[in-house]
Amino acid sequence: MTRKTTYLLGILAVVIIGTFLYWNLCSECRIARNQEGISPIKSIITSPTYPFLVSDGDYSYEAKENFNFNVSNPSFLMPISSDLKDGIVSLKDYLSSNEQRTIDLTGFYSSNEENYTSFSNLGLARANSVKNHLMLSGIPSAQINTAGELKENMISHDDVLLGPITYSISKQEEEPSTIN
Repeated sequence: MTRKTTYLLGILAVVIIGTFLYWNLCSECRIARNQEGISPIKSIITSPTYPFLVSDGDYSYEAKENFNFNVSNPSFLMPISSDLKDGIVSLKDYLSSNEQRTIDLTGFYSSNEENYTSFSNLGLARANSVKNHLMLSGIPSAQINTAGELKENMISHDDVLLGPITYSISKQEEEPSTIN
């Protein structure tokens, strides 16, 4: 075997081993594979507890995926699905044409999770994490409200909470004008 052949075989081995390790050890990849149905038993378990569902009398969007979070963590897992990205763009378009409407985000948490944030509860921290993402996507902060709610029966898979955020659209209250 020549030196060139040895180097080429070494490079090929590194690529194969790297691909194998990435495929088996990357947590986001495992979640994506499970949600795509590669493992039928796990795909049933990993369907989001709460899908990305936003509905109003004039507007509705639903995606099977939602923002997922590690247990006791306020930051959602990346990458997010293309359906979820499309839903955010659709929501942005709807809210920009209906400035009197707001999106209400409710983040869930359970009592057995540790809250390492400055927020009063982990659900509120999760809702604010999603709010920040929506603001980066172009939705004005004034049109996003956040809340946190205790929910003891959340489903987790491999320490990942599946979609612990719900959405609702409401109409902003107009402040009465005062004339001096």
